[in-house]
Amino acid sequence: MSSLGVKWLWGYRKLRCERLHSVRLLNLMMQKGIDYFDLERTEEGEISFLLLEKEYKILMSILDKTDIKVYSVYCRGVPFVIKAHRNRGGLVFGLAIYLTIIFLSSFFIWDIKVVSTTDTPHNVIIKNLEALGCYEGAFVPSIDFENLCIDYVDKYTDFSWVSVNLKGTVAYVEIQEKKLYGEEADTPRNLIASYGGIIEDYSVYEGRSQVETGNVVKRGDLLVSGIVDNKDGDFRLCRAKGEVMATVDAALTVEVPFSYQKQIYTGRCFEEKRIRFFNLTFPYFSDDVPKDINCTSLEEVASAVLFEEIELPLSLEKTAYREYTVKDFVYSEEEAKAAAEALMKRKISKELPNAELISVETSEKTTESSYILTLNIKCRMDITTPAEIETN
Repeated sequence: MSSLGVKWLWGYRKLRCERLHSVRLLNLMMQKGIDYFDLERTEEGEISFLLLEKEYKILMSILDKTDIKVYSVYCRGVPFVIKAHRNRGGLVFGLAIYLTIIFLSSFFIWDIKVVSTTDTPHNVIIKNLEALGCYEGAFVPSIDFENLCIDYVDKYTDFSWVSVNLKGTVAYVEIQEKKLYGEEADTPRNLIASYGGIIEDYSVYEGRSQVETGNVVKRGDLLVSGIVDNKDGDFRLCRAKGEVMATVDAALTVEVPFSYQKQIYTGRCFEEKRIRFFNLTFPYFSDDVPKDINCTSLEEVASAVLFEEIELPLSLEKTAYREYTVKDFVYSEEEAKAAAEALMKRKISKELPNAELISVETSEKTTESSYILTLNIKCRMDITTPAEIETN
C-alpha cells in the first residue's frame, strides 16, 4: 500500500487484536474505508497489522463506541521521533531541515541504471542520455520522458526502442538494440555440415535441400541452400532453416599435463576506500599496494538508502586486492585421469549437444609429460551449422 517513506513521514503503529474480535475489526475497517497493511495472523487466531497514525486516530474514535479491543505493539515514524524529543528544539529543527532537503531532492535524478543486457557499454548509453538532458542531478519536472525516448531512438539509430522509468530518485533504463531483431534475422545463409556422416533423414523449413537420405557427407559440405529458384527462372536469397540427422563417427581427445600451475593466495590483502557523491569521488583510505605483486581485485559498492527504498547519491566504494603466488604442482596418474574425464564431459556437452549416443570406445595413453584420453563416439545428431551468404 503506502511506501515506507510515506509511512515514516505520517507515522504508523503496529496493532494487535485478539481472535474473539478479529473478524469484526476487519469488517469494520473495511466498511469505514480504513486502510491497513502487512496483515499477519498467528496460529492462535490473533491478528496484527500496520496502520498510519491518522488512520489509527479515526479507528480509535470508532472503537470507543464498541467492545472491540486493540493493543498498540509499537510506534514508528517522524511524529513519534519529534514527540520523544520535543524538548530538544535543535534536534527537531535539524530533522525538519533534513526532511525538507530529502523532499526537495526528490525532484532530481540521483542515479541512472541500465537494466538491459546490451552489447553497447552501459556508460555509453548513459552518456547518450546525458546529451539529451537526462543525467545525474537533472531536474525531473524539466524532462519529458516520452519525448526523451523518442529522441534517443531518432538520434542513436542502432537502437529500436528505449524506456526510462523513474523510481524514487533513480532512473531505470531499458533498451533494445536493433541488430537483435533486424539485421541478423534477415541475413541470408546456408546450412553446412559440422561433422561428416551418413544422412538418416532431414527436414527443411526454409531453403532447398542438397542431400538425400543415405548420402555420405563430410565436414563443410552444403546441406541446405539459401539460394532458391523462383518460378520465373530467377532466384531469391533466404535464411535456410532445417534439421539434417546423420550417423556420425566423432573422435574427441583431451590431454592433461602432469605438471601444472595454480594460484595460491598468501593471505595478504590491500584495500582502497572511496566516498562517491554523484559523479565525484573522494579517496579517504588506501593501503600501499606493492607494484611487483600478483593480485586479484574485487570491487564493492554500498549505496546509502533512506527508508529502505530511496537510493541516495552517496555510496562507499572499496577495492580489495588479494595477493597470490603461482606454484607448480604435479598430478598423479589417477588425478590426471580424473581431470581428463571431467574435461571430456564438458567437451562432449559443447561439441555434441543433444547427440544420441550409439557406442563409445575409449583409449588411454600415458606419456612422460601427460595423460591423453580419446573417445571414438558413434552417435546420431543434427549436423547442420549456419554459414552466411556473402551478398556484397
